[in-house]
Amino acid sequence: MADAMAAGAARGPAGARPGWVWALPGGPGCAGHARRVLRDALATLGVLDEAIGDAQLMVSELATNAHQHAGDHGPHELWLYLGDPAGPDARPPGAPAGAAGAEVRCAVFDAYLDASLPGYSWTSGDCGRGLSIVRELSRGRWGMLRTLSRLGPGVRGKAVWFAVPVRGGVQQPVPGF
Repeated sequence: MADAMAAGAARGPAGARPGWVWALPGGPGCAGHARRVLRDALATLGVLDEAIGDAQLMVSELATNAHQHAGDHGPHELWLYLGDPAGPDARPPGAPAGAAGAEVRCAVFDAYLDASLPGYSWTSGDCGRGLSIVRELSRGRWGMLRTLSRLGPGVRGKAVWFAVPVRGGVQQPVPGF
């Protein structure tokens, strides 16, 4: 997996964070593919198993949303990069001060620009509940960024992201950082 991660090093707009990016397939297999890729990548980085399970659930929600709501607005991409927690209070428990890679961020990109993050209600229809799972499991460390595709010719779109804490920082050298 480390070789696959190095081969998938992100190429993107100037100022884009280094990391990895994978194309997501269209159709109903999108979420399953995203879960498998993310599981292998996070395990390679030394993320704890319980955090990997939560991350798989969150990426499944985001990939499903991309498939259901932006299916015709490709490309669809899975991004993984080291995050910068905002100050000492944002550091995951057990991470030393200044630890590189105290969190890993995962994002699902699509080219559907007209979308925004919906409001959440347990009683309002079939949509919006999955993002509440992302909000809860990420402890509020999630959001949306209007940006460019990292695999294609600079396609405009959005990336919905969440953070996964890495206790003690990344355990192995990470190519490209």
